[in-house]
Order: sequence, then C-alpha cells, then structure tokens
Amino acid sequence: MLVSEVPGILVAMPTLRDTYFEKSVILLCSYDAEGAFGLVMNHPSTTQVKEILSEELQENAVFDIPLLVGGPVQPESFWAVHSADFSVEETTILSPKINLSSANDILSPLAAGQTVESYQFGSGYAGWGAGQLDREIQEESWWLGPLDESLLLELDYELRWDKTMENLGFDLLTTTFSQTGMV
Repeated sequence: MLVSEVPGILVAMPTLRDTYFEKSVILLCSYDAEGAFGLVMNHPSTTQVKEILSEELQENAVFDIPLLVGGPVQPESFWAVHSADFSVEETTILSPKINLSSANDILSPLAAGQTVESYQFGSGYAGWGAGQLDREIQEESWWLGPLDESLLLELDYELRWDKTMENLGFDLLTTTFSQTGMV
C-alpha cells in the first residue's frame, strides 16, 4: 500500500473524464489495507439541505445550502463535514480544523442558533475495497495529496478541483495528461 497521510485530499486526474468522479476532490477519511473511504467535497446536488429536513427545520436559513453528493455508496447516509468548533461524542476528528459528524447530530444545534464556523452536508460516500485505490493511484486515475483544510472549509465548490490541481503543481493549460495503465 502507498504510504500516505490520512486524512488527505484525493483528486481525480483529468484522465477520469466522463466518469462519476470527473473533477472530484475527495476528503479521504480512511485508507488502510482493508480499503479506503472518502467524501466527494465539490459536487453539490440541485437539492438544498432544507428540502430533505423535517418541516420545522426547513424554515431555518442555515440549511439554505446545497447538499453535496459524497459518492455513489449508501446515498441514504447523511453526514456533515464541519469546523472543529463543534463536536459531540460520536464526532470523528479528521484534523485539527475538520470534523465529521452524522448530520443528525449537528442539525438541532445549528437550528437552535449554535454558531459553527463552517459546515457542509452531504449524502453518500466513495469507497474502495482492499488494494483497489492503490491500483487506481498507480494507474494515475487519482493523485493523493496533503489535506488542505482551508480549501475544504472556505473555497467555493466549483473552484476546489482547479485550486487543488494548482496547489499540487499541475498547470491545466500546459500539462498533458494520459492514462498510462498499470506500472
């Protein structure tokens, strides 16, 4: 297995055109010998979070944000990636600035007026079986880079892929990308 810092940013290389993951920026939450788990952090759906909430929560403006499509696995799962100024016992601390919680754990506090610096809601996740992500990285479908907390917490969804590629040193205007296959 490739040695990596997890959490990290997994970015779809331009060779993944016309696929579910085209131009995806994934918050890679876990990656070990058993497989990998991540959340697509730059593909908002046309659904607003408030549209899937109970009637009493729908009126709250804090939920007037797009629901992210986190991946094709378990689309019924409902999660929140948020700043570290909120946590409950079940929250997973991914980094000093980023936490992952079940969306249900953060909905009521937000609706009640609790201030959380940054939060995004999504459904579904991306998952890879044992060795699968290793192979896809070797095939140059993905690039695994260090976690950029400000990119995920502050940057607009539509800018995240370009900015990640730029941060990794790729010039999208001059770099030629080609699928190399297995190495």
